[in-house]
Amino acid sequence: MSETIKVRGGVPLKGIITPVPNKNAILAALPASILTDRAVVYHNVPKSTDVLKMLEMLRLLGAEVEDTNYDSIKITCKNLKSYTVDQELGNLIRASVMFAGPLLARMGKAKIPVPGGCVLGKRSIAAHIDSLSKAGVKIELEDGYAVFTAPKNSESYYNVWQLEASVTATENLAMYAAGTDSEIVITDAASEPHVTQLLELLSSMGSHIEGIGSNKLTIKGARKLKGSEFLPEPDHVDIGGLIVAAAITKGEITIKNCNISGSCGGIIEWFKKFQIIINEDGEDLFVKGPDKLFINPYESGVPLAGENLPKFVPRPWPGFPVDVLPVVVTLACKSHGQILFQNWIYETGLDFIRELNAMGANIFMADPQRVIVTGPVKFSGGKHVVPSIIQACKAIFLASLADDVETTLVGVDILKRRYPSVIEAYRNLGARIEGPL
Repeated sequence: MSETIKVRGGVPLKGIITPVPNKNAILAALPASILTDRAVVYHNVPKSTDVLKMLEMLRLLGAEVEDTNYDSIKITCKNLKSYTVDQELGNLIRASVMFAGPLLARMGKAKIPVPGGCVLGKRSIAAHIDSLSKAGVKIELEDGYAVFTAPKNSESYYNVWQLEASVTATENLAMYAAGTDSEIVITDAASEPHVTQLLELLSSMGSHIEGIGSNKLTIKGARKLKGSEFLPEPDHVDIGGLIVAAAITKGEITIKNCNISGSCGGIIEWFKKFQIIINEDGEDLFVKGPDKLFINPYESGVPLAGENLPKFVPRPWPGFPVDVLPVVVTLACKSHGQILFQNWIYETGLDFIRELNAMGANIFMADPQRVIVTGPVKFSGGKHVVPSIIQACKAIFLASLADDVETTLVGVDILKRRYPSVIEAYRNLGARIEGPL
């Protein structure tokens, strides 16, 4: 059943908050436990709905999953009994495809339901099929499953040039490579923070990996990997949302343990272009909303699409991450001037502007992948059904906090897939939120 909340905005958010751990790093790292019959311990794991589904899928495959304390989980795959991921669970989240690589390496075969999750563009598994097939894997589609079969006689060397720098395809191929005795070179590899964290886990388990953090990886795996431990970094997507929340409410928020230049530096540089005050305080970041949000088109160094028209385009890492784009659109709605946004990664990635416009935004859709935002506006509140896309919902939720109006949001339970305690977290910063109703 959809959850509904009622928000009364216009309150400057203030306080100290710890961002959630990187959800994408955790969802990629959990299947890596299949690569060894030893225990792998995962620390600081939030009980988001996606994480709970992944853990249940592991149990059904034969894994022993043990809660060692409140936020640590020990997974042992000594008695793995199946290479088929549960269809009902696997269809619910796209991360289920991440079982393909480790199951292939461990059992020689993987049967994965064609995954679901956020309704965002075409998001097929074509990149996985392309990359794994170049490493000798055979793929067939049958009865709603993708069936992956490892070669009986692997070659000693594979050179895989990916058609795109897909995050999950890179992670899947890396896990397969880590558990084989072939050497696999991946060119045009994704290098996002969650990819790097997974590669560091695989390295700690005994796989030899060169090029971590770059777009070219050389992986020399091993048939027998050892156990290890995994601690995810803070989620840079959550950090981006908190920065926007402070900015549009003229608040003051200290974000704990997120002064990490390798994963947050580029994001912070972009937010500073809006005049947001962001100061380093040891391991923390202090964020303060300015009196006036704007981008100076001629002194900021921001690319221009036309006269007085800054251009904001997400790119593969180390470019600005596409998952943070929606909340920046909300930020632009409260900023002075016009900004062009382009989302060339997802065909329907800007559809949520309909809801923002219904709330009082002034956004012109040039085509499905480009919009022009004119601000500042005052959001008008009202009752709105949020999209079934986590970050689009987050953008609309943040918009409801900006002005002293009442907004009812229907369907906010989608946020719990990434942010299990998001309502409580924002209440602790002073947000006036009733519900779930």
